[in-house]
Amino acid sequence: MKKLIFLSILAISVWGCSKKVTPTASTGTNTAPVVAAVPATAEEIAAGQTTFVARCQKCHKLKDPGKFTATRWESILNKMAVKAKLDDTEKKNVLAYVQANSKKV
Repeated sequence: MKKLIFLSILAISVWGCSKKVTPTASTGTNTAPVVAAVPATAEEIAAGQTTFVARCQKCHKLKDPGKFTATRWESILNKMAVKAKLDDTEKKNVLAYVQANSKKV
């Protein structure tokens, strides 16, 4: 009986501490990753900052671009662009802004 209780507790602990995987729903728009093929211009970065401030703070406090790496910003933006209803140009410009000011590794 003690073995059964011990194994049950062990199984629950292992299951509870395992990494959870949550499937993401695809809406069919703005889901393609944005990768800057060429360096962004100063105008694109400025436009990205304007869009970042105007659209992102509608739903939450603005994050400091220097808090995350350029790669991390790309994954964040791929999720948030759908919620913020950014078009491809806005998404590209915001990515240029946050990556230009991102944490250097």
